[in-house]
Amino acid sequence: MRMNEMFFPLTSTPFSRSGYRELLPSKELAPYVRCFWTSWNEVSPVPIIPDLCADIIIVTDETEKEFFFCGVSDKTFASVHSQGQRRRLFGIRFYAWQASAFSDEPLFKTANGFFELRAHFLTIEKSLRSKFSPTMNLEEFKQIAEETLLKLLVRPASKRPEQNSLVMDAITQMIRTRGSQNLSSLLKDIHASERQLERFFAQALSLSPKKVSSLIRYQSLWQSVCFSKIFDIQDAVADFGYFDQAHLLNDFKKFHGMNLTQARKIAFSAK
Repeated sequence: MRMNEMFFPLTSTPFSRSGYRELLPSKELAPYVRCFWTSWNEVSPVPIIPDLCADIIIVTDETEKEFFFCGVSDKTFASVHSQGQRRRLFGIRFYAWQASAFSDEPLFKTANGFFELRAHFLTIEKSLRSKFSPTMNLEEFKQIAEETLLKLLVRPASKRPEQNSLVMDAITQMIRTRGSQNLSSLLKDIHASERQLERFFAQALSLSPKKVSSLIRYQSLWQSVCFSKIFDIQDAVADFGYFDQAHLLNDFKKFHGMNLTQARKIAFSAK
């Protein structure tokens, strides 16, 4: 089973949100891209929770278009809200450990950051600028975005930042164990030293292995909260390797920015 089939990160409003749509990628891009999406800048901000993804974002009105890169986040923040003029957003949401497959520059120190797209993805910006129109629908945007990404996948290795196999091995193991495996056990499984893995994760994701593992566990828990017919917190404590109920609740609030009851209310109010 591919990683994208084992780990499918969710937003804070996974069932629906006014003005927001997303489309899944083609089979070829599914290991790299979580989705293509569009929305209007929010009248009422919604929580943007850590999902171990990084986004290329195009902000547009009828005449202008701006291109940005939003790095992987390890904390919740509020979406951009409207201050008069409504502007539309289009996005490509990458799994954070795969974004560098399409970048021109390493993504070192991009976590929790917001950058002009050309700083790391100049090739993609040039391609999208030549094809993108503010009047596009999401299906049309997906088509031009996938054409661009598929071409970049087959470029020579010398023209893209190196992807380290130890990072992919570690991420795979973290996903298989839903983030519950301790670091020393993980290092033995992938035959790496802690110093090695710290360095490679900093280059590829701008986050430490420990933080990535914690975020995988948090997102796996959130998926269970959202999709279990009956969510039992004591079962979740055991399933996700928490010490006790208080540990689970505190860890969830640290990443989600609110307690579990509040988070469920927001998620299910749109269902």
